[in-house]
Amino acid sequence: MNTILNTFNAQGAGSSHTLASSDLMISLLAAMILAAIMFITYRLCHDTLTYNKKFNITLLMISFISTVLLALVQGNPILSLGVLGSLSICRIRTNTKDPRDIGFVFWALAIGISSAVGAFLTGLCSTILLGSILILFNRRVKNRKALTMVVRGSKNQVGRVQEVFRETKGSSIQCKNVFADSFELVYELKMPCREEQQLLSLLSGMEGVHDVNVLAPQSKVA
Repeated sequence: MNTILNTFNAQGAGSSHTLASSDLMISLLAAMILAAIMFITYRLCHDTLTYNKKFNITLLMISFISTVLLALVQGNPILSLGVLGSLSICRIRTNTKDPRDIGFVFWALAIGISSAVGAFLTGLCSTILLGSILILFNRRVKNRKALTMVVRGSKNQVGRVQEVFRETKGSSIQCKNVFADSFELVYELKMPCREEQQLLSLLSGMEGVHDVNVLAPQSKVA
């Protein structure tokens, strides 16, 4: 391994910098550990509508590749200029569903740079701190996200259903339709997922309730 690395370094336009195989392996291992934390954070911060598994895997690749590139160009200004010239013709054509994806790309690059230069403590602390903030903030947003619940059933049960919603915190009526032998109630809910599931089970098990639908809010498109 050392022989191969020394051979490539000898051809690096007179570069005096020598890549140590042990240092390179440590940098790549650190990059993979930090990238794994980022991978999990990305998954937890996205729902089924915005999560892109291929993009998440691409973030791992960016962390790994940026570590290798920076390790190669260290101490070799001529090679670094060539790498910058090559990257200047690359363009990202992927349409991101979530604006946060751009931030994850820069996060992946930061992981690669910190791993390549040996700033492992800086990379670890910043990755854990950023990941914790994103996960905690995302949970708070999910808990406050407004859902729409539509309940349909027999007309003689409309009073009982309304009473259930009146006793439920975080619910507000949006629409009420009463027909000859049936009704339709539309409520907006702002509650944690656990309480939402309990309310859904309670209404679904009530006699005279035909169906209960929960509608997630649509993502805003800029």
